[in-house]
Amino acid sequence: MNDEYTDREQTRLKHFALRKYLEPATRIIGSGWNNFSYVDCCAGPWMSRSQDFSDTSFGISVAVLRESEKWLRSHAKNTRFKALLIEEKTEPYSRLAAFAEAATGERVQVDARNWDFREHIPEIVRYVTTPRSFSFIFIDPTGWTPAQVGALEPLLQVRPGEVLINLMTSFIVRFVNDEATKLQDILGPEYHDMRSLNHEEQEDEAVRRYCDLIRTQGSFPYVCALPVMKPDQDAIHFYLIFGTRSAKGVEVFKSVEKKTEEETALVRALRQQSKRPTLDLFSADVLYSREERYRRLAARRKEDAQKALWQLLSKKGSVLYDDCWAEALQFPTVYESDLRAWLKDAEEIGSVRIDGRKRPDESPTRDRGHVIVRHADREF
Repeated sequence: MNDEYTDREQTRLKHFALRKYLEPATRIIGSGWNNFSYVDCCAGPWMSRSQDFSDTSFGISVAVLRESEKWLRSHAKNTRFKALLIEEKTEPYSRLAAFAEAATGERVQVDARNWDFREHIPEIVRYVTTPRSFSFIFIDPTGWTPAQVGALEPLLQVRPGEVLINLMTSFIVRFVNDEATKLQDILGPEYHDMRSLNHEEQEDEAVRRYCDLIRTQGSFPYVCALPVMKPDQDAIHFYLIFGTRSAKGVEVFKSVEKKTEEETALVRALRQQSKRPTLDLFSADVLYSREERYRRLAARRKEDAQKALWQLLSKKGSVLYDDCWAEALQFPTVYESDLRAWLKDAEEIGSVRIDGRKRPDESPTRDRGHVIVRHADREF
């Protein structure tokens, strides 16, 4: 395993997901927009062990912006990129400012600010709302209070734009039962009813409610949540919450979620292997056994996605496959393969039919006018 991430493997997974999303997103978006504005609201650096900051979110992101600018230019696209890197604390900011000065080039502008980003939201909004510009705002606080939705609303409302927020669920659920801690800007006004749930149910419900708040306050049609496991415990450390107004954004992010799931297996296996006192004869991926917490999460979220899908079909009778896709894939651990399997099973028992296909065995696909029609007299 990369020594830069030893004992902070969850950060490696976060950075893995960030890079895997930004690489295709900047090229797809940059092909249609003149400008791309990236903001890291809590940049740090924190615990960086690399001289070039390649193990930090801002180092990775700026590298991706440079790579994408060159790629787009080679494809006759004149897209300009800029990055605003924000850090509140003085010592890490001095390092961040030096990085920004060295990283700025003719076609990739990098700016650093010594701010508490919550006190400078109007300035951030002005930074990203230049003409013909698309914004991507990353909020990765060390705690959970900077992720409170009320204060973030102007950032969430930026159009066109996407947001990625690190929600520290492992911290939040500790305070659900604490009367002195106010969580309405994280969990909504009715969060007290979560106290009757067990720990895992509270965590899952916290993610659902936070996503609902992001969806409402940012007017996002799509909000997805990617779980990141603790490297050495059968527990989820945090979720990456992604808000987008583009089905293509969901498609790319779900691909990242699947890749991160696979990377998690490798990272946890290597961590387990490194803790063994004797040499193992098998590779880490063979020794790894998937954690039960993730299994339980996946089972519940798939069940929830199925229920939401059937409720949608029951309410409307016939629904574009595109809308079924959007409904189901916003649930963590749910992929298009799951959706197609559910619809195939329902079709085989006569609960639905799929209109618009050229042949009976064609898989339903977005952007092809495929329609899922429920048979009212049949059960799912």
